[in-house]
Amino acid sequence: MRTLFRKFGQIGWSFPIIVALLALCIASIFIIKSATATNENLRDAYSSQSKYIIVGFAAYLALGLTPYQILVRLSPILYLIGIALLVGVFIPGLSKKVYGANSWIRLGPVSFEPTEFAKLAYILCLAWFLRIRESHIRSLWTVLMAFGMTLIPFILVLKQPALGSAAVFFPVCFCMLFAAGTRWYYVVLPLAAIAAAGTGAYYWFHVWDKPGYVTVFNHQVTFLKPYQVDRVKIFFDPALDPKGSGWQIDQSMIAIGSGGMNGQGLGQGTETALGYLPKNTSYNDLIFAVVGEGTGFRGGALLIIIEGTVLLWCLWVAARARDKIGALVAVGVMAMLFTHIFVNIGMTIHLVPITGIPLPFVSYGGTFLVACLAAMGLVQSVWVHRINFERT
Repeated sequence: MRTLFRKFGQIGWSFPIIVALLALCIASIFIIKSATATNENLRDAYSSQSKYIIVGFAAYLALGLTPYQILVRLSPILYLIGIALLVGVFIPGLSKKVYGANSWIRLGPVSFEPTEFAKLAYILCLAWFLRIRESHIRSLWTVLMAFGMTLIPFILVLKQPALGSAAVFFPVCFCMLFAAGTRWYYVVLPLAAIAAAGTGAYYWFHVWDKPGYVTVFNHQVTFLKPYQVDRVKIFFDPALDPKGSGWQIDQSMIAIGSGGMNGQGLGQGTETALGYLPKNTSYNDLIFAVVGEGTGFRGGALLIIIEGTVLLWCLWVAARARDKIGALVAVGVMAMLFTHIFVNIGMTIHLVPITGIPLPFVSYGGTFLVACLAAMGLVQSVWVHRINFERT
């Protein structure tokens, strides 16, 4: 009992980050309410979000008090369970299709996205793997095996199809490999290849107007689906389809721009109130556009600062972790959240293509919100258990 109270005391020392998380979550209720005010089917979304916040903080507290070493030891099993759940979305009768993607599993009255669980299990398992390969961390085989572990969930999520969620896995892998001490060029070269692919996509789709497939020995090899090709083309030139696929980018930019410095007030902006900002994404993927229109530059900047504070705290914990596994877990969570934040905000300001990825702690979504708070619970556990309670 004394140990439990000491753990609660350590959580108390991280009170500022708890306040930051609470601020983001409470703000999400008002933002979601304003985004769904004219959507008859989602009028109660903000109420559901408040319930998910309670569940999420319960998971945060439970994981914060649980020694992360136990979870890391169980991580290979958790990883396999995550892979099994990702396979389960393709099983008829078990899967639930939402917006054309097999991203959900339905178990009776309960539906959830297994991808979010798989991300956490993956971070724990990769930390476990990099720890047991610590003496060979600079070996190319270690990097290739880490890539193999990453490729399995990446492909399964990509097949749903959910490109945005799939894109999270490799940034996490790169960051954790770098933190583990691998050779720098094993991380830099893949990133350079991605940059080259982006440049190639610009010329292939925008300049040369090529399709999303190539013909090899009279066989058609598809590397992007038609709707994904459209997203890439429209990213480079939204004017190609201003009333169709380019609508989201244009309206998102207009919404953020119309917010000015102080905003028009949540729920008062024309784009959101009149439904010009797509109703089926304004409360989730495009929620930063709602923030920009409603609260202006100041509100959007404040949100980014608070999100950035959460990321910096993850790095702070990683630098003070009791062992390398704890540091890797904290870095993995930071990389996962950073990728979500960067892509979500970036796609609303025409920095990256729209891929359908939510903003941590703010976007609507029960599974995602609980998973983000659970991830922060893992970081909290690393902070709490930097102290050896058995010796104090």
